[in-house]
Formats: sequence, C-alpha cells, structure tokens
Amino acid sequence: MKFGIALLCGLLALHSCEVLADTETACLLKDPPIQCGGFCLSVLTPVLNHLTIAQDHRNPSDLNKSNEVLVRQYTMETQLAAMQEKQASFENSLDNTSLQNNILGQNFTERQDYLESQLSALQEAFFRVETKIKYLGFEQIGSKYFYIEKVTERNWSSASKSCRNMGGHLADIKDQEELNAIQANLKKDTHYWLGINDLSKEGEFLSMPSGKEAPFLKWASGRPTQLNTSNCVFLYNGEMYDYPCNYSFRFICQTEEENE
Repeated sequence: MKFGIALLCGLLALHSCEVLADTETACLLKDPPIQCGGFCLSVLTPVLNHLTIAQDHRNPSDLNKSNEVLVRQYTMETQLAAMQEKQASFENSLDNTSLQNNILGQNFTERQDYLESQLSALQEAFFRVETKIKYLGFEQIGSKYFYIEKVTERNWSSASKSCRNMGGHLADIKDQEELNAIQANLKKDTHYWLGINDLSKEGEFLSMPSGKEAPFLKWASGRPTQLNTSNCVFLYNGEMYDYPCNYSFRFICQTEEENE
C-alpha cells in the first residue's frame, strides 16, 4: 500500500512538472521532499477518502459472515485445545493406572510368595511336632528319628516287638556317617540290638524291615562267627557282632520317617 502511494505521488509530481514545462513555467522546488509530499497529499486525499468510505460501506452481510467465520474458527481452535488437553490428561491417567497396576501386581506376588513360605514353614513345624507326638521318645539323629533304650534289656525278638509297638522297627544303619552319629549317643561298653539277622539263611544278613541285604555292615574282628546259633546282630562300641538272639541287651529303634 505504501509502495503504491509513493509510486502514485511520483507519477503525479512528474506529470505536474511536465505541465509546468509545457506552459514554460520552471518547476523549481526549494524543498522537494516537503513540497512534493504536501502536493501529493493534497492530490491523494480525495482518493484515500473514497477508499475509506468504500471500506466503511461494505456489505453488512459480508461483515457478518466474516465475523461468523472468525468466531467459528476461534471456537474450533478453543475446542481443539481443550480436546488435546483432555487427551493428554487421559494418557497421563492411563500411565498412572498402569503404574499402579504394576505396583499392585508386584505387591500381590510378593505377598503371595511370603504367605506360601510361611505356610511351608508352618507345615514343616507341624510335621515335626506330629512326629514327636507319634514317636514319643524318639530323637532326630542325622536324617532319621531313633529311639535308644537306656534302661531295659530284652532279647532280640522282644526288642523287635517293643519297637513295633512304638511305631518303628529295630534299626538298620545305612552308612558309616549314620553309625558315627548314633554311636555318639550310645553308652560306652554297652550292647544294643540292631534289626539285622541271618535267621532265613546262614551267613546272609538281612535288614528286618526291608527283608533285603543289610545296607551297611561293620563287623568286629573275627565276626561273623559262622555259628548256626549266632543269628542276630548287636552293636558294641561302634562295631557289629553276631550273637544268639535269646540274650537280653538294650536296643535301638528307628522310624520310617525322614527329615528332608
């Protein structure tokens, strides 16, 4: 607009100078910018007024339509901004919910693991108490429960019956480690019947509870004797002896229960 006005002023000034030249009047200006500017302004004022009037007298319906478009555009932009804000808030809410669900799930899993471990510990404690009640007088030695008779002496058959009445059987030792653990609880220089014999076949020493070959034998020097009358085995100072079953000794019982 400014460029157009300047161009128009220039053209008018040029035209005025040409007119003055034609009338043989000198076109001399003491202050060209000011004088030309005032001249241009006086000439262009009616034109500018006409443009302003034309602008002010535009069709009212066109103005209304323009205003409606602007209002609608503003409204849509406002609604869009509000929707974007709601979307961001919803996404935030989803993230928070997901995080809370993860935390709750983790806490639930940890609590479940804790409760399961507590239940397992209670079951183990209950099993031990139940075993102690069931096998009153038995004590844990190694992985098994044994009863060591400390007073009464019985023959092998009677000792075997006493163990059965208590819910166990005469002991058959499984290895040297178990023998050492048991021997640490026995009285020195004392005989204790075990659940091993060769009553079925001479020289074939079997475990009474399983009916199979004894899992572990640690004979004393010169044993077994190979005598038909020495069919039952006792333990004495960590070594085993075959001896007649009708003699009365103390005895060792064991249960089928094992502490895992």
